[in-house]
Amino acid sequence: MSTRCRIGIKNNDGTIDSIYCHHDGYIEHVGSILVNHYKDEKKIRKLLELGDMSSLGTEPVENPHGWETPGFPCNGDSWFEQYEKLHPENQCVIYKTRGEDCPKATSQTKKEYRELTRDSWGEYSYLFENGVWKYSSYGGNSFRLVSKSRDYDKNN
Repeated sequence: MSTRCRIGIKNNDGTIDSIYCHHDGYIEHVGSILVNHYKDEKKIRKLLELGDMSSLGTEPVENPHGWETPGFPCNGDSWFEQYEKLHPENQCVIYKTRGEDCPKATSQTKKEYRELTRDSWGEYSYLFENGVWKYSSYGGNSFRLVSKSRDYDKNN
């Protein structure tokens, strides 16, 4: 199972640009990465230009080994150690790497953005607005500060 989410930014005209993220979309993971590593608009927009992704890294850079898994033997490393070398936590695993065309989407309103998240089976919508990260959980009608969530506080 995966915890899917969308990551978006509110534009000056009120529209929202966003991308889909397939894994670990819960507040303790994606929410924490966004709050702690994506604090400025330029970096967030660079992230959105990568397009839809399997997993979020701490930097808006593509992992060229995104879909590779270690072979055997692993040259003295455990399978997990070899996997971690191929998939550093600072790199994003994006769908473009495996040939898919999944660019950012634009929603006209917050309601449309939440519906887009729901339509892609997403459990969380993250929104960078007025310099802070907010979230709306599945079926929610409003956005709340990620940093005020009890789930966020568990890891920070």
